[in-house]
Amino acid sequence: MKHIYLGVFILTLLAGCSKNNDNTPEFVVNDIRIGNSTYNYVNPEVSPSGNYMIWIEVDTTNGLTGKVWQCGLDPNTGDLIPADGKGFNPFYSNIYARPADWGIDNIGVYYVGSTITGQIKFVRPAGPTSATVTDISAPLDSKRRVFYPSQLPGENKRFVSYILNDVVNGFSSSTPQNTKYQLRLLDLDNPSGDYLIEEQPSIYPATVPMDVIVPRWIKGSSYLTFGFKDGNNKAQAKEFNAYDLLKPPVAVTNDQVNKIDGYPVLNKVTGDQYLMSGIDATSTAYFYKRSAFSVPFVRNEVVLPQTVHLQTAAFNQSHEPFILDNQLYSTFQINNDGGNFFETTFNQPGEIWLTTIDNPTQTMWLLSDFDETLSISEPEPYVGNSKVWVYYSAVRIDPDKPYLKRVFQLRRCETPFNQ
Repeated sequence: MKHIYLGVFILTLLAGCSKNNDNTPEFVVNDIRIGNSTYNYVNPEVSPSGNYMIWIEVDTTNGLTGKVWQCGLDPNTGDLIPADGKGFNPFYSNIYARPADWGIDNIGVYYVGSTITGQIKFVRPAGPTSATVTDISAPLDSKRRVFYPSQLPGENKRFVSYILNDVVNGFSSSTPQNTKYQLRLLDLDNPSGDYLIEEQPSIYPATVPMDVIVPRWIKGSSYLTFGFKDGNNKAQAKEFNAYDLLKPPVAVTNDQVNKIDGYPVLNKVTGDQYLMSGIDATSTAYFYKRSAFSVPFVRNEVVLPQTVHLQTAAFNQSHEPFILDNQLYSTFQINNDGGNFFETTFNQPGEIWLTTIDNPTQTMWLLSDFDETLSISEPEPYVGNSKVWVYYSAVRIDPDKPYLKRVFQLRRCETPFNQ
């Protein structure tokens, strides 16, 4: 459910049953809990370089606000530095405005988020336990959320996209006071440059499309993808170029299925681009492909894992790609169908998977240990020194307790490349 932000939307689409995949090789699962068992690890995010992780320690008394934490990662063992993950706390935030991903420029990695009062913060790590924190000189506004910084390695340029609610913070499916939502682009070097990308009306109690396909950068480029509804009421993807502000976003998908949590990726080895997306809230994902910007993606691959433990698997989502030895892979999750997004993602057991991308022989591996008492989410790959680990969140299933007032575990899986 990468970056659908714990509670972004309730979807009522029924999940489809999974079928066998004959290309799932034998693999010895090694899945352990890491960190401090009393801490609440929510939304871990691994840096694209520099061996860092950020996460937010949500206050379980309110399920909303919390401390943002930065730590290091050991590229030989996958261990946290320090071992509890509390290396440096740059600011307090909330689940809506915490840093959603890492940025990268010609200097290195950074992250961006907002305090609970609406002050945008720019943070540049100096090590696992230190960083430089800068206030961005934009007006305070606590209605900003979903901060995604650009990843432009080698370029002296920094942007961040965000969603602006019109009345209150939170999400469209739970805050009917909001009537519209704006996707905006902020120039971090010149904060007076705060540009409207697209405005979408509230469709409460349904979910605004830019929360169904969360705005994400095609990393290594100035292009951003996000969701919209087409004339057939299907969730599709649009694309916007931060280097061409006068050109409106263009549609880049058009088939007759709803895209759920679409994740774009540029294969820097081949130049090909992919959009990896769950389909209609089922256990199936489609991988779309193209060879250039501003042209439509075409369906290239169907990803349907052999679910080992789940009777009614749903929400193939949270795809996170990585490259190892010039090959492209993706980690993702599926969970038992709970009837809607919240119940499926936070009150149902699930599995963490790994798949090849655009390989003549599609291969998948189940990475996680199954525990019927744990709901799992947010797989996050980390490529160390010739090894890859996948971190994810897990929480005890408890229908009588609000989702974000529970203590989330931080867990780590081995991958086949480590064995």
